[in-house]
Amino acid sequence: MKKYALAFFCLLLSTTAFAHRLNEYLQATTISLTSDKVFLELRLTPGTDVAARIIKAIDLNGDQQFSEGEKRAYLNKLNRDVSLAMDGHTAWLKLVSSTFSNVEDLKEGIGDVIIDYEADITTPGFAHQLIFKNQHYSSIAVYMVNTLLPVDTAIQVNSQTRSNDQSVYQLDFTNGGKPFTLVTEQLSTSDQWAAVKTYFVHGIKHILTGYDHLLFLCALVLGAASLWDLIKIVTAFTIAHSITLTLATFGLAHLPERIVEPVIAASIVFVAVQNIRWPKQSNGNSRLAVAFFFGLFHGLGFAGGLLELMHAMPVTMIWFALLGFSLGVEAGNQLVLLPLYGLTQLLRNKTHNRKTSAWTKIPKYVSCAVAVAGIYYFFVALSN
Repeated sequence: MKKYALAFFCLLLSTTAFAHRLNEYLQATTISLTSDKVFLELRLTPGTDVAARIIKAIDLNGDQQFSEGEKRAYLNKLNRDVSLAMDGHTAWLKLVSSTFSNVEDLKEGIGDVIIDYEADITTPGFAHQLIFKNQHYSSIAVYMVNTLLPVDTAIQVNSQTRSNDQSVYQLDFTNGGKPFTLVTEQLSTSDQWAAVKTYFVHGIKHILTGYDHLLFLCALVLGAASLWDLIKIVTAFTIAHSITLTLATFGLAHLPERIVEPVIAASIVFVAVQNIRWPKQSNGNSRLAVAFFFGLFHGLGFAGGLLELMHAMPVTMIWFALLGFSLGVEAGNQLVLLPLYGLTQLLRNKTHNRKTSAWTKIPKYVSCAVAVAGIYYFFVALSN
């Protein structure tokens, strides 16, 4: 077992691509300030599941190339979906530059669209308020907004507030006065709670829409003989995926999607088959080892949805975003595990009042269905 674990970590640390992007359109906005201008960089990264939709929206003639006219049309659509207000007045966002990755990179989830805007600060006075709104593809979007530390020490950022999904962002700042460093603690406290709350929601959403993770959890529950066994198994799984989630988020562990996705699908099949063929091994140290080992790969899957959103975040802020996402993942786990475990216990109690053996075999039948679904996901993962 030790040599397999060693081989896994060697492979984990030696490769370079991230895995398991969410089926969402990641939109990270970075804001920077000068004494008379606001600069915005929007980095739009479609996940692999929604890339075809975004490509179709840009590539209007379907020739798998982005012409200059098609790029302008897409930028016009984006301009209608984003807005900036300064001190209660609408500010004109002037397009500075735009970069579009090619179709193939977008399909693979490694491409993005980068747009740079600038706007003038025309209102006089010492204190200013900026409000940025982004409604671009809101049904599939994940938004993130950050303001960089101003180079000019006369510009002081006083507070940042965000809506729950960060589609609306408010920045209060002053131009002139005491140095920025004197309000760093106040600013970071606001940001920390905003990051925790925002990524907590993302964590829950990732679990509830991640059908491969849901199937794996279902297989674990079906094999658990008691609540205590389930708690130990889920704890092992949680520790494992927390390790690789943290390592991957800080760029210390990488595996390509072509490895992670098939292994996650294989984990579903393995646990389901273990429930059917070797039910005694579905509890105890054997199942703990299985949950921990496959949890390492699931952690890499969880990490895929965080990386692009965090590319412009300070390291200290990443810890709070990671905390929020991890808590959200565990909350999502419990939303699935507890009702499912209660249902299986109710089913087991029913078997004592039934003469037929069919009732006692229902967990095995469900495990068979889970195994079939896992096999399907396995071949889908191999084909991507």
